[in-house]
Amino acid sequence: GRLSPEKGLFTLLDAVEGLDLKLKIIGTGPLEAELKNRVKSGSLRNVRFLGYQTGKKLHQEIKRSMFLVLPSECYENNPLSVLEAFALGKPAVGARIGGIPELVINGKTGYTFQHGNSSDLREKILKLSRSSGLIRKFGINAHKMVRKEYNSDLYYQRLLIVYKDVIHESRS
Repeated sequence: GRLSPEKGLFTLLDAVEGLDLKLKIIGTGPLEAELKNRVKSGSLRNVRFLGYQTGKKLHQEIKRSMFLVLPSECYENNPLSVLEAFALGKPAVGARIGGIPELVINGKTGYTFQHGNSSDLREKILKLSRSSGLIRKFGINAHKMVRKEYNSDLYYQRLLIVYKDVIHESRS
């Protein structure tokens, strides 16, 4: 991901401070140095920066994780990071803003929290991390949702409808 102000990473750092969990931050961006300084100056010994990741390396990191956290404070339409995690059977904790709650269905594919609210985020991280059963259940639900709603056949069918509508409109 992009390490920039609208991504809510300081909210995430506040939420995990002092927890007995490892947080891996994947990505680069304009806030990287400031985030790393915050980690060094606080009691955030549980945070690692992995830099930019793609392909197999990224998928391996996701597979080794319990779940994805998306603390965005901006209106994301359809975040690919959530779809990637779901495709790999991982649930998510995501901010209730923009299109995130359409993917992260509270209590089904993960948990949502009030964007910018580190206490609410911390509560949801703890709730999910303390239950391997919920992680497994939400991960299965997330994987099923991606296979059903975001598969290539369905994408192709929906794209054809758009093309047909455009062609029909241009002839009118």
